[in-house]
Amino acid sequence: MRKLTELFLRKGKQKPEVENPGNIYIYKSKEEKISTIIITTFDVNPDLIEEIIVTTKRRLPGKNDRLIYLTNNPDFTMFRRHGVIFEYLPPLIEQRLHATDMPWQAYLQGRWGLLLAKWRPRRVLAYGTKIDTFLEAAPATTVRKGPDTPKS
Repeated sequence: MRKLTELFLRKGKQKPEVENPGNIYIYKSKEEKISTIIITTFDVNPDLIEEIIVTTKRRLPGKNDRLIYLTNNPDFTMFRRHGVIFEYLPPLIEQRLHATDMPWQAYLQGRWGLLLAKWRPRRVLAYGTKIDTFLEAAPATTVRKGPDTPKS
């Protein structure tokens, strides 16, 4: 215990050392560029998703390619089974179900913009519905009615 106390007391009395500029190291990431390809699977039959994943993994990726799957299928089993990166956007049925609660067109446009900024894809491949069609199909913003209250 005494040695531990001395250690703390000595530490407090020490003068801070000024680092010699020759001891500073700047670390940079490797110069290799990673190329991203977004693969959309909107409204694709769930039975075909595994085939799409297997085919694209086999044919597309080069040494520095990263595949990102964008889906509206709420079952992520196939994506997780194959260990691929995926992003999810709610399907049109869910959008319509919650149309009064959410400005879907603005949300989906903003989310698509964020995905483009995040992944910076070199290419976007579409299986099923194209992204532009998917975004345009989103329900327009509707005004929510107040709760029905009995009038007295």
